[in-house]
Amino acid sequence: MHRKIIDFLKMLILAIGLILLFVVYKKSDSNRGGDYVYQTVYDFAMGTSVQVNIYGNKDKSFKPENVVDEIKELDEKLISWRSKDSELYKLNHEYKVGEPYYISQELMKPLMDSDILSHDSFGALDLTIRPIAKLWNIEEATAENFTIPTDKQIKEALKYVDYDAVDVVMYEDDNYIVFDKEGMMLDLGSTGKGYALDVAYENLVEHNISGAMVSVGGSILIYGEKTGSGTENETWKVGIRNPKGSQDDMLGYLEYPCEKGLKRFISTSGSYEKYIDKDGIRYHHIFDSSTGYPSSSGLAGVTVVCDNGLKSDGLSTACFVLGYEKSLDLLKYYNAEAIFIDEDNSVKVTEGLKDIYIDNK
Repeated sequence: MHRKIIDFLKMLILAIGLILLFVVYKKSDSNRGGDYVYQTVYDFAMGTSVQVNIYGNKDKSFKPENVVDEIKELDEKLISWRSKDSELYKLNHEYKVGEPYYISQELMKPLMDSDILSHDSFGALDLTIRPIAKLWNIEEATAENFTIPTDKQIKEALKYVDYDAVDVVMYEDDNYIVFDKEGMMLDLGSTGKGYALDVAYENLVEHNISGAMVSVGGSILIYGEKTGSGTENETWKVGIRNPKGSQDDMLGYLEYPCEKGLKRFISTSGSYEKYIDKDGIRYHHIFDSSTGYPSSSGLAGVTVVCDNGLKSDGLSTACFVLGYEKSLDLLKYYNAEAIFIDEDNSVKVTEGLKDIYIDNK
């Protein structure tokens, strides 16, 4: 069977466990007063599993599938570097060095925020990392055909990884990008899933949904209350995966009350997400743009919590590359909190999560 078909089926199965993070919930079959009090759907988008749970939905025309469809369209038409129909794909293949390439307001938002985060993290998150990711090809390779790039190949690819060589400009009604080098490519893989949650949140608010959980791979949105679902007294519980364990093996969990106005975006980056083991060494998909190699910060996983999906997603990657100590100032600057798990499974929790994180020990 074709590798991509196998991967697709695996991801659909993994959706049941929510892969990296999962929200513990109780499904209610009640349908009081003709209202749709609880709806859930599993699907596949952005190369990963997607789950949408909606609580207290009185708009019968709005369903979880609407959220999934919007996420798929966002990826395929706007931010995917793979899809030939996406605006980002066209940008990567049509730009000319030194000339402004005009983009839509819709694409400008995630690109601008990703560019700012690249600068704020001094390249720990780098939206130009695609040439290195393409060279290693960990996302597509198998253990049988995986080849470790040579130092010469890495050095060559690094010529095209430079967030400073890209100017993202918003001037009045014009949005454009200028590249200083040929061969560069923008990649929103480290922020796109979080941005999809930002878009999903706006959609939920627009339709007056009282509570929801949306997960896109390792990024999760928990929002509001579980109104009318028969689970009003329950809390939102978001599991933190054991990097050395199976998909449903959790070191602990974050617990939040279900309440009106609650909005938390929770994103995880880990060396156990996408990787290839070769000759006793694990090569994972989170690259250090200063070396061109998979990050060796000593961390196995980082979970970031804040009030913005794109930032939680991007910060989890940046903090994974930076390591615990170097991440603290960046987290403080973005008013974000985090859980760090090192390669020995030791856990460090920032101050703002100490009353929220429950250890399973």
